Amino acid sequence: MTTPDITPAFPVCQCCPRRLIGIEVQRGRLVCRPCETRIDAELGEVADLWERLPALLAPGAAGGGDGGDAPRAPGPSGSKPPANLAVLSLLGGGVTEPLLAEEDAWRRDLRKVRHCPLTPGRGGQDNTLRGTVKWLRLNLYWACGAYPDVDDLDRTLRRLLGEMRGLVSGDRRRREDLTPGCPMPARGHVEDDPATPKCGGKLTYDPRKSVIRCDTCRRAYGPADWDVLGAAAGLITLPFTVPAA
Repeated sequence: MTTPDITPAFPVCQCCPRRLIGIEVQRGRLVCRPCETRIDAELGEVADLWERLPALLAPGAAGGGDGGDAPRAPGPSGSKPPANLAVLSLLGGGVTEPLLAEEDAWRRDLRKVRHCPLTPGRGGQDNTLRGTVKWLRLNLYWACGAYPDVDDLDRTLRRLLGEMRGLVSGDRRRREDLTPGCPMPARGHVEDDPATPKCGGKLTYDPRKSVIRCDTCRRAYGPADWDVLGAAAGLITLPFTVPAA
């Protein structure tokens, strides 16, 4: 599905449906202050969870669970890999690589207006994670006011934290894509205007939080709101079905 490119009618935050307030617009901000605070906290949480991952390397380690109903490695019944492969993947670059990609992109944009060196080599994964998170947090205020793609980091953090929290807690459920696309009014438009275009963004269901999110308009819907989505879309396909009202 191709998400429609709908230009907002008034300034809205890149990372949530919130309309930017007057002072934020005057200062040229692209991301609202609540989202800046949230992203900063989520970067800190990534660093905290990273420290807990090595203890989960052994299959069935406390906190990581035994995978429950997750697919098992091929081999004789009861065989297990020598290490938790999901944890190993995150520690081997699954966390640092997407965050380094964001740092590289931010540095390229910064070099358009002032001197900014290339992303340095920081050594091993631990030093790289700490250095990258620190740099992104230090430059987050600039990015929220000048960088046009902060929402890329927002999506990256949501995915990483979903994986990391699931491993630490032992909850291995995954987000699921839903159909059809988001039927709600496009972000940055008057919601009760019949001429307002529909969002059409990708909806995903997070079973850990029992919430449906749209990656385009950034709205989030709990169970009490699913009938609204069902009425607007006609049908929302979940692990269960919510019929139209």
